[in-house]
Amino acid sequence: MLNVDDIPAAVISDASVVPTDVQSAELVDVYGTTYLHIRASGIPSYETTISQDHIDFLDNRPRQAHDFMGGSTLVSLEDQVSFGEDIGYRSTGCEDVPGSGYGYWPPGPACPTSQDWEARFPVDPVKAAEPVATGLGAIGLWVNGTAIFNWSDGQSWQGERVWWNLAPTAEAYDLDICPGHSAMGTYHHHSNPTCLADQLGYDWYHSPIYGFAADGVPIAGPWVSDNTLARSSWRVRDYADPDSATGCGVAGQRTCLLVDQTDPAAGTVTTDLPGPDIGTAVTSQSGNAFLADTGWFMQDWYYDASLNDASPMALDEHNGHLGTLPGFTEPRYHYHVTQEQRPDGSLVDVFPYYVGPTLWGELHDSALTGGGNGTLDRQPPEDGGDAPPPGNNLQAAAETLGVSVQVLQDALGPPPPDLERAAEILGATVEQLRSLLPAPPRP
Repeated sequence: MLNVDDIPAAVISDASVVPTDVQSAELVDVYGTTYLHIRASGIPSYETTISQDHIDFLDNRPRQAHDFMGGSTLVSLEDQVSFGEDIGYRSTGCEDVPGSGYGYWPPGPACPTSQDWEARFPVDPVKAAEPVATGLGAIGLWVNGTAIFNWSDGQSWQGERVWWNLAPTAEAYDLDICPGHSAMGTYHHHSNPTCLADQLGYDWYHSPIYGFAADGVPIAGPWVSDNTLARSSWRVRDYADPDSATGCGVAGQRTCLLVDQTDPAAGTVTTDLPGPDIGTAVTSQSGNAFLADTGWFMQDWYYDASLNDASPMALDEHNGHLGTLPGFTEPRYHYHVTQEQRPDGSLVDVFPYYVGPTLWGELHDSALTGGGNGTLDRQPPEDGGDAPPPGNNLQAAAETLGVSVQVLQDALGPPPPDLERAAEILGATVEQLRSLLPAPPRP
């Protein structure tokens, strides 16, 4: 989505106006490999018409009185809302000043800033000999230059780095109406970018390309043909049946992990750090209550190879397949946004949402470099062995909270920090801050 005229964002600005979408896209040669070189601000040009679904979601937030400055949203049915426009939220992580986007985001995530992305995507992706796990941060860019994040919100049950949250569910009330939010200023999506889909238009035969992963592989929307959705081959474990091959021997308990999530026949192994029982009440970073039903954690899922049956809708463990793709004359490997259709006809996002847990293609040294905060080397390992411990430094704490270090320091105030005040400012809880922050220095 080229914006060669530097048309500015409707709301977001800094010292100068911020252009939306992609400023340039050109082919470049780096040591004999051809890349698509993208320059973008990371700020989209979304315009949203408020639907009844939007109104229902906004009006039924469990912490509505806390989340909105006046106790409820400012928008009504059929209103047109520009990206960053104040709809009444009690935003945190940015000041209530023109150009910040204050009021567009619920409490918790920071407001976005121009990222000045310079990303390079290989034009001819090559299948990786050893697949690389997607990590925290940007794993690609949508065609409007905004960041693609993976399934994770970087949080785990009890901070034990074993049972990892799925961002689209754990952050359901932390996302804007598109749905997206910011981390360290980088605006991103974790699941189907509905506002981008509206801009691109729906092709019921085959969805258009929504973006590109860091390995250069295109990401198409959810449709593979006329009224047929691409089908994820990832399925939830059966914790209900004590005799299930993917359960833990006792109904409703998360006391074991799959030896290999891509091969359930490899069995399970007992963990000393069990997850919550199925249906246990859990609280998100933003203080919202959920039930940790089957599928809440990444470790609740496994790849069912029998579903990858060579049918047109079947996807592999990377959430992709070889097939026709708009804009290409020959079949091409590509990922798909994955959704399922409910009995009432509505669509719901399903794991792994579009890419992952591993990438199909090789990652080049030149992939996704420059600008933003994206990396591909910070995936929380399944056993927690190499994950950075909570509370190791202010930078990690700020990133987890979705704010800058300066915002975190300002909220904490001078030593000793006022955690209750900081928790209110940041939309967190005192317990979360204690678990994230480094131990204070002794006098």
